Amino acid sequence: MAEINPIKYSSELQKQLFPDNSFYKKALQETGIADTTERVERPVQGNISAAKSGVPKTLPLQVDIARDDSDYYSTDLVYAPPILVDIPGEFALNYNKRAAKQVQQAGTINTRVATIAAINWGPTVAAQVLKTTGSSRASNVVVSSGSAINNRKAAVKADMLKVHNLLMRMNLSGIQGNFYGLVTADFYSDLLGIAEFVDYDKTGNNSKLEAGIIGRIMGIELMVRSVDDASTGLLYSSAYAKKAIDAAVAATDCPANLFWHDKMVASAEGVVRTSVNADKAEYLGGTLLSSWTRFGASWARADQKGVVALVEDNA
Repeated sequence: MAEINPIKYSSELQKQLFPDNSFYKKALQETGIADTTERVERPVQGNISAAKSGVPKTLPLQVDIARDDSDYYSTDLVYAPPILVDIPGEFALNYNKRAAKQVQQAGTINTRVATIAAINWGPTVAAQVLKTTGSSRASNVVVSSGSAINNRKAAVKADMLKVHNLLMRMNLSGIQGNFYGLVTADFYSDLLGIAEFVDYDKTGNNSKLEAGIIGRIMGIELMVRSVDDASTGLLYSSAYAKKAIDAAVAATDCPANLFWHDKMVASAEGVVRTSVNADKAEYLGGTLLSSWTRFGASWARADQKGVVALVEDNA
């Protein structure tokens, strides 16, 4: 007589892990955009002549005509592949599979949205793409073939001083807002080895940790993000050209750490919509789940002021 092997279904579901994607909220945000919105237009103030002092040489004074312009950035449709929850899968397990899969789809969409923001905010102005200068150390970023990339130069105190100095020279101090940094796990480990930098773990201030902020250096609040290839999502080639989304990671690519003022970057985000088609006859009564939204991100200014990338240079 065969033995009966009863099965215990645990209520503790091991969920898919996603990176911390909260950083992209630190920006000028347009929310609730429609599914049909393909781009966001914004007004741009034109420059006027610099003020002068002393007695003018001629009268009347030269008149500047008030000219303003407009700029725009595009949005993309972001979606998760449909998921089928079949009848056995929906009722045989000790948790709400349909709800769990909807949360999972939302997580994948949020990760894609955050990667779009990291890449689109990455500067292309050469003077705003700085390089680390420390000693050689291993990198955990992996190339598309699955092996680790070459060694990279570690971050040192002088590198962060260059970032801070460049941001200060952009005349952003008078604009209300905050400076943020999105860094790789390797880069943050470099910073922890610099004695002059103090992190929140040592101060005991947990309020920032709860907001995804792990440290503050020279007025810049730091957040760590690590996607599947162990980068922040932002990479530059060995020629320091920004890599496109979904581009293959090469062994000579440079992981990038992004620093910005939250009024100098922008994003537009629609409402995440979910379609639940239950009792699908062609799937023997299963439920088909689909989720999608629209999202776009850009610099707030065409001159890219307020944004700096510090790439982990090839050693």
